[in-house]
Amino acid sequence: MSRTIGALYRFLYAGFLSRLPEPAAIWLGQSALRRLPLDRLPWFRVADPRLGITLGGVALPNPVILAAMYYDPAILSRAMGLGFGAVTAKSITVGPRPGHPQPNLVRTRSDAGPGLVNCNGFQNPGLEGFRASLIVSVAGESIADYVKLVRELGPLGELVEFNISSPNTKLVYEWSRKPGELATLLREVREATAKPLIVKLSPDFADVNEREIIPAALAAGIRIVNYGNTRRIEDRRLSQGVGGLSGPDLFPATLDNVRRTRRTFGADLEIIATGGVDAPEKAWQLLHEGANAVGYFTGFITRGPILARQILERLLAAR
Repeated sequence: MSRTIGALYRFLYAGFLSRLPEPAAIWLGQSALRRLPLDRLPWFRVADPRLGITLGGVALPNPVILAAMYYDPAILSRAMGLGFGAVTAKSITVGPRPGHPQPNLVRTRSDAGPGLVNCNGFQNPGLEGFRASLIVSVAGESIADYVKLVRELGPLGELVEFNISSPNTKLVYEWSRKPGELATLLREVREATAKPLIVKLSPDFADVNEREIIPAALAAGIRIVNYGNTRRIEDRRLSQGVGGLSGPDLFPATLDNVRRTRRTFGADLEIIATGGVDAPEKAWQLLHEGANAVGYFTGFITRGPILARQILERLLAAR
């Protein structure tokens, strides 16, 4: 059944959705998620205790995570019923942000498959406009911003992720260029909440991540990293001229980063591997090489909501 649904969605995406202007495709997809009760259908879920994991001491039904892109509570709630073990809300800032002007999302295609480049600029309703999700994600311009967000939004989630890696604004990308200040940020954010914390790393700074940022996180008592985010590239089609590339082109680097990070830090670190997962075999490879969980978003768009179930079926087949 999952293969049939997957094939039908790929046909729909290739023949219709991928041909729509990007804003129209976004509107259509989000409207469908809000209004169609897909989460009530049994096709998307796999309930099996063998899939359960713990992340930062929090029990999850499986290791598949929908990466941050939505903040609408209705969409987040629907997504939780589509087979994911956890859902991450889009990064929230202290004040509302309108985001960058359109075009702020364009499609890519390579031999690896379809992908996306975005420069959405953290469009979100701000601290006061946000409501709960399982994994709360925050982004700030200062240490005070992060501390405020973690303190006030932390109670709404089971885990708190703080984004120091998005390449489509200078808001957070520059944190990886100043690891001394970042070490202070890590300590102060850790003191701001008792919730398990996740540091979202950039794949553009692999050497800094492993030489300075991850050791500083461990020293601060933070044991989970999300490795990683989109990769910064230039694209003249975007209003900003640059954005974050996502999709299957990222997978080789994601796999290398997981292998190297696990080898370097051993069991002291929990790793969410995000970047390029658009097939069950890729998710299995990342988990087999040392990831505790896998995250994706572009695969949700290009392969459809059935992908989570297909990944879980692959994991069960390997047991």
